[in-house]
Amino acid sequence: MLILVLILALVFGAVPESAISELGSTRNENSAYEQTQYDAGSDTESESETGSETETETYAETDYETYDNEYSGNTGTRFFYEIEEYEDNQDYEEYRDNQNYVEYENNQQEQNYEENAYQFSPKTGYEFGQNVVDGRYVFNSHVCSDRDVQMLGEDKREALFNLVDALMAGNDTFECPNKEALKWATRKQFIDYFFPPASNCIKPVSYNDGVAQIEYLIPVDEFLNRVNEFQYQIEDVLNTTVRPEYSDFEKALLLYDYVSQNYTYDYDALGLEDRSGLNPYRAFEAKTGICLELSGLYSYLLLQCGIQADFMRGGEGIVIETDRIGHQWSFARINGIDYHIDPTYSLHKPDKADDHTRLNFFLMSDDARQKRGKFDPAYYKMNAIKEDVNDNSMYKATDERYEELWHGYFVDLDTENNIVYYCEYKTNEVREFYYDD
Repeated sequence: MLILVLILALVFGAVPESAISELGSTRNENSAYEQTQYDAGSDTESESETGSETETETYAETDYETYDNEYSGNTGTRFFYEIEEYEDNQDYEEYRDNQNYVEYENNQQEQNYEENAYQFSPKTGYEFGQNVVDGRYVFNSHVCSDRDVQMLGEDKREALFNLVDALMAGNDTFECPNKEALKWATRKQFIDYFFPPASNCIKPVSYNDGVAQIEYLIPVDEFLNRVNEFQYQIEDVLNTTVRPEYSDFEKALLLYDYVSQNYTYDYDALGLEDRSGLNPYRAFEAKTGICLELSGLYSYLLLQCGIQADFMRGGEGIVIETDRIGHQWSFARINGIDYHIDPTYSLHKPDKADDHTRLNFFLMSDDARQKRGKFDPAYYKMNAIKEDVNDNSMYKATDERYEELWHGYFVDLDTENNIVYYCEYKTNEVREFYYDD
């Protein structure tokens, strides 16, 4: 038709209106045909995605456990009256996680991605323990528990770090190995403990061919300000409390004292029905929290210093009772050896230990942990991961070289001569404890 129009133009010097009309009609038909093809392709893709959606939801329900786990038991001593009632929002968390995941699965049916539309972010973090510049700590956005990687796979850490890089830049897409890795990278357990400023600020939206998309639940500018402020605060805490050249023991002790002297226990939070807002970030900003927040914060500070640290959950007694009483504390690898550390029970109190940091719960062995709380190791859960993923042999704490410190409170630390000064409870005398680097 186009050729005919050109011939008419050469012969008559003009093109008849009827020819122009016919040409326009043909172009509209072609456009409609192309649109029909595109829509048909979209329908086919949607049907395919819908077919995989059911399988994904079933997998999520059977193979994933929610952040909050059912642990319970009854305290048998007055000393442990402070042990918190476990978070009673399991159903809420499961509902929220599943709803978010189903939502981003459904959104895939409506998303048409173009490869050149993706915006990936540059790497922002340091290798573990290498975040030191000019003799000072700098914020490391890339921290994650090695034990989580052992239990869950390297792809989960890869997805988490790619997500964090995107968050640091305010972007909403990132490279992700698979859908399962996306679920872990964006779930409460990972965000709260490995990138605290993003707690309750994002949710997964979609996954397509190695690319994940998230949605910000607060304005992006507000989120970036939140991250920047957190980054500054973390650096300030680290550089005013410890030094990069300190040993693992020295860093762990001084940060333990930092938490004790700067935070209080949040008894009001125990009465909350919805505890989804409780996380290490909240405790860090409010300077108050319960066990899950304080242990998470302490472990995070250790990770920032290059010390492998996790959190441990356990119920009281040898069985898990229905009243769901439990506790959470830190589990850290100090100079290559594993220990239990409970920052919640170290919190300063004017009526105890002369307002100093009590060392009863610092660098405990398995036996000491069990005695100080009657927690049965058979029911320990590391990082809130379910039992058939956890292997209890991964976290054995048998060393008791710091037993002497359990009988007093912290007074001072001499890093030049490797001496801890502590006050013994029984005699009220200041004693010296010599330690190895």
